[in-house]
Amino acid sequence: LLGRDEINLDMNSIENFLNGKRILISGAGGSIGSELLKQCLNFNPAEVICIDFNEESIFKIEQKYNKFTTKTVINSILVSILEYKQLEKVFFENRPQIVFHAAAYKHVPIQELQPWTAIQSNVKGTKNLIELSDQFNTEKFVFVSTDKAVNPVNVMGATKRLSEKLIQSYDI
Repeated sequence: LLGRDEINLDMNSIENFLNGKRILISGAGGSIGSELLKQCLNFNPAEVICIDFNEESIFKIEQKYNKFTTKTVINSILVSILEYKQLEKVFFENRPQIVFHAAAYKHVPIQELQPWTAIQSNVKGTKNLIELSDQFNTEKFVFVSTDKAVNPVNVMGATKRLSEKLIQSYDI
């Protein structure tokens, strides 16, 4: 069905990458961020710092994971990636070693109608996270992008492509 060979993940490498680390996931309450949280917990990080600007998403994370028995500390924080000073406080207090950046506006038709919102979230928010990751010596910054960033033909794709270019200008 895929038209390519199956990709087998090196689970030992992933475990070595995540085990015992402090991980920050932006957009942790969204569809991609919540899946990243679920998958990361399989590899025993010391802490997962879940940030999202949506109060209901943060509430759902707390309700779901407070029931789990795990050695991993799950720290959910209501913060917007657009609020630099608040985000800086999160980095200062939590010192993430790995950042998974999943927060973004992703619905193409909506972003076409409101391009400045897409630019604010997808570019400025990413820039804030990149700068803070660099400032606080984050070991690794993992950006969740999209195939729409390759030769973009819409606002959402263009904002993700610009964000990819921003990341390339830093050493994280």
